Amino acid sequence: MVVSTVAEPLFRAELPEVELLVLPPFCERYFPDLLVFLWRHAARLRSISTETLVCLRHQPSDYQHVIVRLIAPAKCHASRWDRGGENVSLSFPRAVLVSYPQVSEGTCLELEAHRRLVESVTGKNTEIEVVTPTILAAQAVAGRVLLVCPLAGAAIRHYPPHLLAAVIHDFLQRVSLPVEFCLPPEADIEPWQSAMSAAGVPQAKWHRPETLEGLLQLVARSCLVLAPDSAPAHIATALDKPGVFLLGGGHFGMFAPWSKSQRQVWLHHGMDCYQCRWNCIHPEPFCITHIKPQVVVEALLRVYENTQDGADA
Repeated sequence: MVVSTVAEPLFRAELPEVELLVLPPFCERYFPDLLVFLWRHAARLRSISTETLVCLRHQPSDYQHVIVRLIAPAKCHASRWDRGGENVSLSFPRAVLVSYPQVSEGTCLELEAHRRLVESVTGKNTEIEVVTPTILAAQAVAGRVLLVCPLAGAAIRHYPPHLLAAVIHDFLQRVSLPVEFCLPPEADIEPWQSAMSAAGVPQAKWHRPETLEGLLQLVARSCLVLAPDSAPAHIATALDKPGVFLLGGGHFGMFAPWSKSQRQVWLHHGMDCYQCRWNCIHPEPFCITHIKPQVVVEALLRVYENTQDGADA
């Protein structure tokens, strides 16, 4: 398998017996980035012999095209991306292209695209459950902690600290549950701690895991996860943990919402400017900041109560 440096830790944990070729996820410039990449990896890529190559990344890029051309498979299955925005001059060799979905019922577009690719490769009807992510490297247990993971990949996708603090305060007025926070090691913790203190949220434990394994274990042993659209949200969903996740409109529907069961609830505030690719035209991302704290509290209570009853939310 050819995977990126970002995905490597999870692949090594999930598929320890599979040989991995780990490459940078992107190549921004022809010089020197692509030339350095070719110098380091071209010989290894040319040594790979395969009849069939499947590309799961939907956005076309000449970086991917170069990788596939060096491997030179007899057939390459990939998504046909018709939405524009990508500047490319190459293409996949001997490609079998499957149209990227415009709509998807019951799951996100990315998983529907993967389902279509599996059908293209196998020639058989494929249910969405076949491609719905599952994590086996961490054992999910019924924990007794509300795990709050406030950060997303970009600040524009964060639920503001004062709103998050109001959610946690009001939830704890109804449910007696220890609260723990999880942030990346390099994150600035002060705005979140200040907001919690100002709202009267009791002292909580703050985690800053340095490895993916550490994050996996925190999510796996939690009772309930609260997060924006982020790695913890997707990990929790893959583990089928109860969770409430806050989703903005920049790429709405592409990577989320999706779920393993009714234990996962994705909240959003619909707006006409959805699909802005996070080029927000407003003073703040209203698609996120207009998700009312009371709506989040009610979702948390519903998921928690149904979990305690032993039923799906």
